[in-house]
Amino acid sequence: MPLINRLLVFSFALGLATAGSAAADNNLPRYRQIHFQVESRRAVDNDRMQATLAVTAEDDKAARLADRINRTMDWALKMAKARSNIEVRSGGYLTQPVYDKDRIQRWRGTQELILQGADFTGLGELIGQLQERLRVTSIDFSVSSKRRAAVEDELIVQALDAFKRRAELVRKNLAAKGYRIVDISINTGGGQPVPIMMRAASLESASLTPPALEAGTRTLRVSVSGVIELE
Repeated sequence: MPLINRLLVFSFALGLATAGSAAADNNLPRYRQIHFQVESRRAVDNDRMQATLAVTAEDDKAARLADRINRTMDWALKMAKARSNIEVRSGGYLTQPVYDKDRIQRWRGTQELILQGADFTGLGELIGQLQERLRVTSIDFSVSSKRRAAVEDELIVQALDAFKRRAELVRKNLAAKGYRIVDISINTGGGQPVPIMMRAASLESASLTPPALEAGTRTLRVSVSGVIELE
């Protein structure tokens, strides 16, 4: 057999032996592997607010209804955009028929206005002014992305330290010489935005008095789960 062919056969056989050895190692039972999870958490002040307001009207003419809604929303947008520290955007716009005995009697339309920002006082004042012609449908508070990221970074460090302490506790109590981390994962999570419930009567109020607001806090959490193998 030529030398090159003998070398190829030898290399192929060696590859099979190596692969078989690796597969055998992977199939070895892991009797001393332990899985556990730790969590780090912190209550953080909500520093961002989102308010959704809406103009709703009815008319027997669809075109006239659209004109009424558009005029009201134009008034609201001009008033809101005058405040540079508040983010303003329009939301959903819906027009639908109102039936009576399978016949269209009139049209009902709604358009939303969404306000966001960190200036709670300014947002409250603006909402009070807009309630002259719009109604508040929801107010939510949340933690800003920048603050969330900073706090989660600190919580990750705390959770990893807690994971190592727990691993050392397990090693010591099971009289193992040492341990190695086989697998580890980090999960972050907070809660949903905190809604402010408002009575129906207050939603229809034409008063310029700002709504009473309390931002509250949100609990941010970081969990670390993993597997260690004792030596």
